[in-house]
Order: sequence, then C-alpha cells, then structure tokens
Amino acid sequence: MSKLKVGIVSANWGALAHLPAWRTLGDSVEVTAICTSRQETAEAAAKQFGVARPFWSYEAMANDPDIDIIDAGTNPVLREKIVTAALNGGKHAVNQIPFAVSAEAAARLDGLRRAKGLHGAAAASVMGLPHLGFMKELIAAGEIGEVFQVHCSWQMSFFLQIQPGFPYTWFGKSGLGVGVTRNNGSHMLHALRHLFGPVSAVSANIRTQLKEWHLPDGEVQKVETDDTCQALLNFASGAMGMLSTSWTAADSPGFYIEAFGSKGRLRLSALRYPSIQSAKLYVSRNESPHHEPTGAEVEVPERFFMADGHTVTLGQEDLYNGAQRVSLARVFESLVHAIKGKGDVLPGFARAAEVQALIEALYEADKRKAWVDTAHIAG
Repeated sequence: MSKLKVGIVSANWGALAHLPAWRTLGDSVEVTAICTSRQETAEAAAKQFGVARPFWSYEAMANDPDIDIIDAGTNPVLREKIVTAALNGGKHAVNQIPFAVSAEAAARLDGLRRAKGLHGAAAASVMGLPHLGFMKELIAAGEIGEVFQVHCSWQMSFFLQIQPGFPYTWFGKSGLGVGVTRNNGSHMLHALRHLFGPVSAVSANIRTQLKEWHLPDGEVQKVETDDTCQALLNFASGAMGMLSTSWTAADSPGFYIEAFGSKGRLRLSALRYPSIQSAKLYVSRNESPHHEPTGAEVEVPERFFMADGHTVTLGQEDLYNGAQRVSLARVFESLVHAIKGKGDVLPGFARAAEVQALIEALYEADKRKAWVDTAHIAG
C-alpha cells in the first residue's frame, strides 16, 4: 500500500503536536493538507509548516479524493461536524480529546464510523506513552498480583496565572464540551480503562474552585466550566479506584497512576503532560519485613519506543508540544496498522464513546450526590 495521505484541521495544537507525530511515521503516511477557517490563514499555515495543500473548508477536505485520513482539531462542538463530514466523505478520522460534547454525540460518531466501514482514533496521547504500555504488560503478567486499589491524579496550574499568548481561555466557556473533567478526566479514564478493565460504578465531586480568570490584557473572565474533579471508581474486576484532577492546582505536581496489588505496587509518574520527557515507572514487591516502601525505577524496553520501524527519541521539534510526539506517533501508528488490517486502533472510537459515557456518568453522580452504575457502558 502506498503512503496514506493525511489532512489536518487546525493550525494550533494540530500543527504543533500532531504534525510532528505524523511526520515521525514518514514511511507510512504523508501530511499533504492543512485546513483553517480562512484562505489567508490556511495559506500562511501551509507555508509555515511546509504542507503542500491549504484548505479553508473542511467539507472540501472531506470530499477530496487524494486524502485518506482527516485529523480534526478545534472544539468538540465543531469537531463533531468535521469528523461527521470526514466519515461521510469516506475518510478515516482522528478526533481529539474531549471526544464529544455528550455520550450521545460520541455514540453517533462511532455508529457512523461502523456504518461506513472506516477506522477512527481518539488522540488520547497517554495511551501511546511507552511507560503505560509496559505497565499494562507487567500487570497482565501478574507482577503485582491481584490489583486491589488504583490511584490516579493529574494536577496542573494552567489557569492560576494565565500567560500572554495562551490560546485556551475558551476552556472556561460553557457549551463547548470542555472542562477539567472532560479534558484531563478523559485522558485519565482512557488510561485506567486500558490498564484495569471496565468501570462498574462511579461517584464524583466536581467544582469550579476559581470563579474568575485574570487574563494578561487585564480582562477578567467569568469561569463557566469545572476546574476540579475528585471521583471514586469501582472496577468490574473488584479493584477500587480514586481519580483526582485540577487545572488550578498550585505548583503543578503533574500526573501519576499508582496500582496496589496482592504482590506489590506499580507507580507511573510524570511532570506536566505524561510524556517520555519526564515519565518514570517504579515497581516494588511486597518483600520487606519492615513495612517500608522499596519501589525502584525500572527501564522501559526499547520496543515500546518504536514507531515506523525505528526508535523515537526527543528532538528539537518537541520543544513546543509538551513532548507528546512519541506517544501520539504510537497512537497514529495503531490507526495506520488498523487501516492496513494489521491490528486495532489504540484507542478507537468505540473505546472513546465508552469513556465519554463514563465522563457523563461522573457529572450525573455529582448532580445526584450518589453512586451511578456504569456496568452497562463497557464495550
């Protein structure tokens, strides 16, 4: 099969983070098009990022016969339209996180994908993190025995002090399908579902702790979305879980997943975004008679850093994208393999719809101040 042709809708995160990841798969794919909402910005983006074909209509891109995959950026409301157009145009699709504005919208996208016989990937970059892949392998091999409890936390300080040029102040506006639970929470639930299996029930406490954002130009923005979520999770396996996230957490301690089992403990930690820049994986076994922690960092095998047949390391292109290139390249490669009939997408639209339903269950649990059953959600 010749190289698959990719079109990106977005000159922001799509160009800064997704474009370098696609280019890491240079033997398999080629990014040939970029789309923004206006001709002048599309042509400028194409020139800036070295992409051959500018588009200023996602409908035109969706119907172009020389494009195989459309990678959709922007907010979840507009992305549903873009991905729908892509699928109707016979294109495989990449959708960002948050995947959709509701469980119903997510199910519609996956249903359309199935009906068209196409493949779709959710750009949950944590799923491509080499350390997460090895962590799953160790759990499956029984390294820590039966998993009893799981802790997951992602704490960032993005909106405590907003810097000039920060492009995501729209995250504070309601009606766009965003909020810390939908954004960070979706990434976290993808990782937890992948590692520990289906979630059978949830309980949550979701709040907006910081009511106003003080922008660099002196404007004060009223915050209409949640910025803090604490949740309890019951897994179908019997494991108990805790999830905590905020983007108004002082000192930005970052991300971790910790699993406690009958034979030991695993901990994956990272600063800022989970990426190979700072991620570390620790393993400890329940062998100390003095009840003292004994966790030691383990080396992740090189095969987890492979994409397109070669080992991927950090480079100059990773300075402005949160060092997401390696993880995103592994997610995108799984889509390429699925298109070529060589495996499943990690994560695909079906799993993204499941995670979206779990997100909605968290909001329902917060509203009802009660546990919400989610056993029926698992795909």
